[in-house]
Amino acid sequence: MSAPLARTAPEAATANDIRMIIGPFEDDVVMKIMGIKPTVDDVSRAYSWLRSDEHLQRHLTHNLIARAADVFEILAAEYPDLGDPVL
Repeated sequence: MSAPLARTAPEAATANDIRMIIGPFEDDVVMKIMGIKPTVDDVSRAYSWLRSDEHLQRHLTHNLIARAADVFEILAAEYPDLGDPVL
């Protein structure tokens, strides 16, 4: 009988990973994001939703879960007008 495969948690995004996704944000914003230990996928989902047409045009609330939602909240609080639509 073979041993069960151990599941490993996805690695937390590094500062470089975060900057590759969100761009040149302030160091304190990157540090806040790193503090919740999101994955690259969490950061990518949060940033994509923040910049999405659905979010901008319809002012919908996000449907993100866990750390992606936390990343979204940090970005939205730090830069509330990021990506505001041009009407």
